[in-house]
Amino acid sequence: METDPPSGNKQDLSSEWLQLLVDSALDGIVTMDAYGRIIAFNPAAEKIFGYRRSEVIGKRVSEKLIPREWRAAHKKGLANFLATGEKKIIGRRIEVEAMRCGGSTFPAEIEVISISPSKEPVFIAYIRDISERKEWAEERLQYAENIKRTLLQTLLAVSKTVEIRDPYTAGHQRRVAHLAASMARAMELPDEQVEGIFLGALIHDIGKIAVPAEILSRPGKLQEEDINYLKIHCHKGYEILKPVDFPWPIAQIALQHHEHLDGSGYPQGLQGGEILPEARIVCVADVVDAMTSHRPYSPAISLQEALISLSAKAGSWYDTDAVEACMELFRGGYRIDAANLEELAWLISPK
Repeated sequence: METDPPSGNKQDLSSEWLQLLVDSALDGIVTMDAYGRIIAFNPAAEKIFGYRRSEVIGKRVSEKLIPREWRAAHKKGLANFLATGEKKIIGRRIEVEAMRCGGSTFPAEIEVISISPSKEPVFIAYIRDISERKEWAEERLQYAENIKRTLLQTLLAVSKTVEIRDPYTAGHQRRVAHLAASMARAMELPDEQVEGIFLGALIHDIGKIAVPAEILSRPGKLQEEDINYLKIHCHKGYEILKPVDFPWPIAQIALQHHEHLDGSGYPQGLQGGEILPEARIVCVADVVDAMTSHRPYSPAISLQEALISLSAKAGSWYDTDAVEACMELFRGGYRIDAANLEELAWLISPK
């Protein structure tokens, strides 16, 4: 018949197992008393911080493991906990800057718990070096930024192909993209949506490559047949862009940028909420630039005349909020002929 070992042996065995668990843990485990002194330091902590256990036991955490600029905050937090019991970081996993032997710093993930085996509390910190994870995350951000730069450069190149065939609208798409993105920012839309508006506007007329060059450059008033042919550029742009899996509604912007709220636009005669918000903004920017730019079949009018025309049709043809954002930009001194795409470099910066 089996019998239990004496209780003293059971206690010794559990203490031994506990020490083995602490010593074999992959995370650094640092125990600190109520005075901020290190009272335990496991092998993983030795590896992370570069100290031998004997070099830190009895030393203050603030002197050995915390960068100089964070020491005051550490001491204040410890004093506040001891005085009030308020647990601002206790029990939560947070990111901090930690300090290795030699003074170099590194990003760490830390979780602190407090226990009270006697009258005074003891703090146990579980620490993980996340330098590699942070480097990997930064590499991913850099990769994403490079991809977005390449995408922007590609769309700029595509935009120029339209201008080559239609020199009278040279710079039109870039000016519309700058104005539309500036309007979207003024409307306080999310950055992701502003990006889509900018890139969609940058190639909104790509379908014009399907329109005969003689129509695009023919002087004088266009015949109805020519106008109908010109209108196909919305569908053609959609057909070109639809197969590309953009994270924004780029193809729909090309398709809908001539739609009007009252259904009088083309090519689908959409009304109100059927029109994408992005397309409504591009529509307004497109109209302003088109009216103030010379075309063989449509002489330019002044900016003031264009804005009056725009305002008169706000709510019927054009989105009221988009028109107001546009008007506000020009009242503030915005110049469409001085649009600089470099000002929108934030669009390709990592978030």
